[in-house]
Amino acid sequence: MLTLNDYFKQSKDPMQKGLIADLLRYSDLMKIVPIDSVKALRVSATRWQTMPSVAFRKYGGGYTESSGTTEEFTETLALLGGDVKFDRLANVGDFIEDPVVTQMNMKAKAMAFKFNDSLINGDHAVDADGFEGLKKRVSNMPSRQTIWLDASANGTGASLKVLASDANEQTFLDALHKAIKRVDGATHALCNEDTQLGLGQVLRRLKLNTTMTDAYDHKWDTFNNVPLIDVGLKSDKSTEIITNTEAVADATATSMYFVRFDTDDGVRAIDLKGGGGPNVYDPLKGGEMEAGPQKLRRIDWPVGLFHKSQYTICRVAGFKMAAA
Repeated sequence: MLTLNDYFKQSKDPMQKGLIADLLRYSDLMKIVPIDSVKALRVSATRWQTMPSVAFRKYGGGYTESSGTTEEFTETLALLGGDVKFDRLANVGDFIEDPVVTQMNMKAKAMAFKFNDSLINGDHAVDADGFEGLKKRVSNMPSRQTIWLDASANGTGASLKVLASDANEQTFLDALHKAIKRVDGATHALCNEDTQLGLGQVLRRLKLNTTMTDAYDHKWDTFNNVPLIDVGLKSDKSTEIITNTEAVADATATSMYFVRFDTDDGVRAIDLKGGGGPNVYDPLKGGEMEAGPQKLRRIDWPVGLFHKSQYTICRVAGFKMAAA
């Protein structure tokens, strides 16, 4: 199971290696999401729908034929990246940092924020050129894959104020245990900063707080051995990707997403085979643009999300990590 960490280790291109290092620096999600390479920009697969029936038979008797049903589905790679254009004399002078390097670092950070946001909020109804994220995917899964904690338990009541009482804390922790179970063993829990800090407060008080270090030497806070990942901010560096204003009765709710990331039937990223991950290159090979004395750097990454099982994401929604 490869991640961008592995792409970084394997890359022999200095520009690509630098880009991947920046992406990993700016995105915890890119550290953990497994990547499966595919041979085309569009891939098809078969997903189970209903199971066949089985029964006991009498001695000398037979069975009634029954077959399970399946559905065909497709996923399309989205093309994520951007161009950096600069004057041919941009790096002439005495600089603390080369202005071209500065712009490339900024572009990498914006790309990391875009990937993070898309992994949660991606929706073809909003951006047909992107990929669909966990929020949209879980809404198309069986209803048990969304656990509502608001007063009406269906997304229409006031949010559960987790820190308001011991009983509310227990209700919240019970829901997290259910979510782990409902994805056949979550590998990660994705949330915003307030939820990560608030849950940590609860776990410390109950002496349930734990940490783990993964194979790449990254240290994570955990709940029931599941790493807690703060998915961070949008590119404006102020708006939470998972907001605290989700639409329940008092519009003060947030969500957590429990996910089984794997390359079996769980959630993973897909990219183009042979590409080695996100690429950065000079399409003009050192030359100038025809329209003027500028040069160009381009970042391009065909990437998407893929899952076969309808039980690999569980959303816990309708709660507020506050006392009131």
